[in-house]
Amino acid sequence: MKLSGLSHLLVEQIAVIAAILAYLSGIVTVRPQISPVEDGMTANEYRIGLQNDSQVVIDKTVLIVIDALRADHLSATNQPLMPYVHGLITKGEAFSYVLRTATPTVTLPRIKSLVTGTIPGFMDVIDNFGAGELTDDNLIQRWVDKGKRVHFFGDETWVKLFPTQFSKQDTVTSFFVTDYTEVDRNVTRNVQAALASSDWDVLVLHYLGLDHIGHTEGPMSPHVGPKLLEMDKVMKEIHTALEEKGERYLITICGDHGMSDAGGHGGSSHSEVTTSAVLLSNTFGKFSPSKTREVKQVDLASTLALLTGVPIPDGNIGRPLTEVFSHMGFERRMLLHHNAAKQLLAIAKGSSLYAGHENAELIFEEATRLHKQVLQNVILEAERVCRFYQECQEMVSDALSSKLQSYDLTTIFASTFAVILTFIVCLWRLLTYPPDVREVGWVNVCWCMGGTFLAWLLCCATVPGSCVCHLLQPTAWLLGLTFVYVLVTAGQVFLAGNSRRQKRASVIKPLHQFLLVGTGFHTLSLLGTSLVEEEHQTVYFLVNSLHVGFVICLIVQIKRKVLMGPHSGSGRHGSDNFDAGKYKVDEDELDEDVAELPTRFTARSSEGLTWMQTLRRTPVKLLLLSVVSLSLSRLMRSWNSTGDKWKHLEDLGDGIRAAGGYVLLAVVLAGLVVALFMFSQNCLPLVMVGCACIFGRHFPLSSSGGVLEAQFAHFVIFILFVYGLLKAKLIDFKTPNSRSKSNLDAFEPEEEKMTVLLRYSVTALSLLCLLLQRADNIGLLALVMLQNHIMSSVLCKLTGTGLISSGVAALAVNWLAFAHFFYQGNSNSLATVDISAGFVGVTSYRPFVHGALIATQTFGGTFLTYLTYLMNIISRDAQKERWQYPLYVWWTVRLATMSLYLVNVTFQRYHLFIWSVFTPKLLYEGAHLLVLCVLTLFMWSVEKICTVLEVSYRFE
Repeated sequence: MKLSGLSHLLVEQIAVIAAILAYLSGIVTVRPQISPVEDGMTANEYRIGLQNDSQVVIDKTVLIVIDALRADHLSATNQPLMPYVHGLITKGEAFSYVLRTATPTVTLPRIKSLVTGTIPGFMDVIDNFGAGELTDDNLIQRWVDKGKRVHFFGDETWVKLFPTQFSKQDTVTSFFVTDYTEVDRNVTRNVQAALASSDWDVLVLHYLGLDHIGHTEGPMSPHVGPKLLEMDKVMKEIHTALEEKGERYLITICGDHGMSDAGGHGGSSHSEVTTSAVLLSNTFGKFSPSKTREVKQVDLASTLALLTGVPIPDGNIGRPLTEVFSHMGFERRMLLHHNAAKQLLAIAKGSSLYAGHENAELIFEEATRLHKQVLQNVILEAERVCRFYQECQEMVSDALSSKLQSYDLTTIFASTFAVILTFIVCLWRLLTYPPDVREVGWVNVCWCMGGTFLAWLLCCATVPGSCVCHLLQPTAWLLGLTFVYVLVTAGQVFLAGNSRRQKRASVIKPLHQFLLVGTGFHTLSLLGTSLVEEEHQTVYFLVNSLHVGFVICLIVQIKRKVLMGPHSGSGRHGSDNFDAGKYKVDEDELDEDVAELPTRFTARSSEGLTWMQTLRRTPVKLLLLSVVSLSLSRLMRSWNSTGDKWKHLEDLGDGIRAAGGYVLLAVVLAGLVVALFMFSQNCLPLVMVGCACIFGRHFPLSSSGGVLEAQFAHFVIFILFVYGLLKAKLIDFKTPNSRSKSNLDAFEPEEEKMTVLLRYSVTALSLLCLLLQRADNIGLLALVMLQNHIMSSVLCKLTGTGLISSGVAALAVNWLAFAHFFYQGNSNSLATVDISAGFVGVTSYRPFVHGALIATQTFGGTFLTYLTYLMNIISRDAQKERWQYPLYVWWTVRLATMSLYLVNVTFQRYHLFIWSVFTPKLLYEGAHLLVLCVLTLFMWSVEKICTVLEVSYRFE
């Protein structure tokens, strides 16, 4: 078995992805276990507490979830956004709260938190698109067990979690964010029918329109106000109808999570982790309105359970909201708080999640003693008993909330070790590039598999509880794949490196030193939470410094050539020869375009030239291009504010959106004109049609709202890629008489095929990225593509003269790729992912298509940066070692960052910001690795297609 070139790299990337997936599987959610707590209460005392139970039983319960409801949507203002609900709060007829949720602030884990009273694991964000049945004890199941008829209308995620519990249901697709009208009308239509009947006891509604508006237009959209008024009208209809029925009812209005200032959610900003909750019932009576206080989202499950007369779900770590029980008798209130505190202590004791709960137990014992005295007619102590119980609940609940995550350390350590070993192999291979590919014998593979199996047996004998030891789970197989690969590859790479190590000059140029130090500094900066949140600042600094370094380097070279004169300097085989970092070639091997760069720029050579002719001389031209690229970087960094601390500041994109009208139109047109100019040589008619469709998507002329134009743009982009296959002669329609027999087998050279195919691939991908962007970001992406073109050309020419090595160029491109990721407004928070991009031109729910489009919009700028540079290299010199070398450099750098970051997350797993900062960044690091994996797969496919395959259709 022999793997060469990119095949070897591709297998390695798959092995690393497997190790990272195994690492993520080691972060598990603890399911709280209950261990009974003795309280000394007699059956008669419990009976006294439950007397007059019929006075507080709820007949009709309505739970209304408004997706992405922010806390300020229901706050007291002079002009409330939901006037009817706000009026009930101010008149003392409803209790209002600000709910603080846990991260991640996405729908699936937040629904789980609402109905179970627990904090789901962070990894539930991965299952958000494909939820499975909820097996934990929950409020819905408690209602069903009590014999209540539960109807549901709204987000289909609920039906995935509860496939059999609802006696009646009607769902809407939650991820189709371009619809914020019909998605709510379908819910309201069922509500009106339900209110007219009495065949239900619990009505659960989940409205999605507000969330969809946030994703597509942001929280300041003019549609937000009308949508909240629509929700307010629905609340009024429900309240009025239940009042007319005369039955005891409970209405709960809440959000599952908030909404960021950019309109998304998933992060940990204040506007995302806070939402509103309103509880309204005709059993509460009149009360004095109080200041809205902040409570935890997990508190709702226990509160609703006690109000509706069902047991609190097992594992609930929330504490009941005390105000809503003020209408009950003191005996029942004491008993409810007693049971809630008792359950929390049982969870703490059974799950060993709170080792220091002795103080809470002492408070519980004292409260129980006073409780018994109160039942013996010492009524004055009733409120004191409730306060003791509440203090006990608060202590245990807060402790449990912070310790509901556990770690399979065996899996985590093994995965980290595998990634670090792979990084060491990559680094050694890079130092001895190009690698000496050797045959891998099956005997060696079998020995490595045997060694891995013995290590697995030893691990299982030591820690049998680890998920590594369960063969029915994928973790063991993922880690096994990684370790077998590492063991097989390590010997091959190290032996190959020792057998063919070359002696090379040890002198490292200052620019190379700066890039190496900067890369190391960037990696080390990820150890701090603030630097993770503001990573874009580090990247911007490095990229701008890199441009300045290029400018200084070019100025020094120009001055040195001028002062040294025409007969000085290196000869044809001197120090200016091409140095790919590991091998050298003469100028004769260089592309014609690269050889144009003069090795000497003398004073005499510039005599008699006009200033325009002087500017056209290649060294000066490269200097000017570097300055232009630096100016573009400064402009693009001001386009979108990102990060955490300063993202609220107004940026250029905000100004363009606020101006709208002709300003927005001019930005879109300018961006499309730049794209049209750059890709005019690649089938200009198709590019023009594609740009026209992109313009029509944002400024539609048809009644489809831009959907038809976007669909046609998708079609044109596909046709453009197919046309590239035709131009590269990979698909050839031939008739028997069109060519002579000798010409039928005459194909274009391999490098020509790859160049043409990559050129059209870059064009098609660029148009797709432009299509998926927001209107104000089209101009930005056009500047990104322009900078890609400029810097790829500059780096290739500097590499060709030996001024910089190909390793330096590859590191520079890697920095640019990261900068382009942040220029688009992305960050290390899940809230900046633009979900609406997945629905551009898509009229039905297609999860794979949506995911692919969202990924393209998020990482398209980064991917284009890498691909444009590779295209420029191949167009100048298609030797495999030349254009494959940057792929190895990029992969090694990303693997170094991932290795250090896995170690950091492992040792800081109990850090305060592990779930809000470190873990989301870990997901992004994995996504960046996937981008490189896709890039390698694409280049491997291009290479194989251009060297092996030619598809021909002959019509007889």
